[in-house]
Amino acid sequence: MFRKQSQQPQQQNYSSDLDMDIGLSGNYSSGYYPEKEEEVIKIQLDVDKELKKFEYEVLRGKMQVIKNDEKVWEDIAPGEKPPVNELGVRELLSRLKGRVTTIAKLSYKTDEEIYKDMFYFDMSISELIGKRCGNWEMNPEMAKSIKDAIIELVWDVLASSRDGFTAINLRSQYSKQDVSRTDSTDRSGGTSRSFLGIPMGRK
Repeated sequence: MFRKQSQQPQQQNYSSDLDMDIGLSGNYSSGYYPEKEEEVIKIQLDVDKELKKFEYEVLRGKMQVIKNDEKVWEDIAPGEKPPVNELGVRELLSRLKGRVTTIAKLSYKTDEEIYKDMFYFDMSISELIGKRCGNWEMNPEMAKSIKDAIIELVWDVLASSRDGFTAINLRSQYSKQDVSRTDSTDRSGGTSRSFLGIPMGRK
């Protein structure tokens, strides 16, 4: 029997792909788009929310409830061991973070490239779970369902890159702003950087 851990789980420190890869925060808010439209971009590109949901619902066995007007995570089955221990949470998320990224969503991939990526990722994650499930204190009966959940999450991200769908969709949404994919002159006379027609702040 494994001893139940009383300590609170450490929340993973997700690096913001939105900020690091594209630079939509910080100096971005410089008057190019209304705040509401800027928020739409962030929602479409941000992957941190999905990673956090996966971490808690699939790996930690928790669900989000509202208590005292606040959202908190509670055990789905109180008193039961989580699907994997802290080591498993860290190692599985590390593998996922290499695939579930904003850059992956903005890629331009063909069906063949997507299927090939999924084939090799499926093999890789299957091997990882097979070798490490004992160290993670994972119930073997849960292994398949956890692997399936991982595959579905990665597939959703890769599928959004099909023929550059996400990038093209974003660019078309904001084409009315008449911004260039290359450096352009802003209202103050300086130059601004853009990515897919989305301003990224002044140089």
